[in-house]
Amino acid sequence: MEIEHLNPDVVYEPPWKFTQAVKVRNAGTLLFLSGIVAFDQDGNIARGDIVKQAEVVYDNIRKIVESAGGTVASIVKMNTYIGEDWRVHKDEIRDARLSVFPDDPPASTLLQVAGFADPDYMIEIEAIAVLDE
Repeated sequence: MEIEHLNPDVVYEPPWKFTQAVKVRNAGTLLFLSGIVAFDQDGNIARGDIVKQAEVVYDNIRKIVESAGGTVASIVKMNTYIGEDWRVHKDEIRDARLSVFPDDPPASTLLQVAGFADPDYMIEIEAIAVLDE
């Protein structure tokens, strides 16, 4: 399997670390992650702390992908939903993401939503990974 992160010069490349597209050749198994929220191993959530919630969500995503036989490099697409004003938290969310994906982040979307299934949730992330199986 070969994963290539693309930022073609035919479109604007943002000044922050971003991947416009991900090309996967000779793909193995696809792993689709549901919306992951910030429950820690004991079922607790850091109420009111979007940075801590983002860190826990990214860690949970990493653990799920690794348990299925992949790594964070296997993640090719992420959709991030935040319930707070994205302009206030986008840098914090970006920093949390960069701590997991310092080089080639997956293709990504960030959306502000009106609410979640539980009012304590501040962030939820869906992911798609390609496993080399």
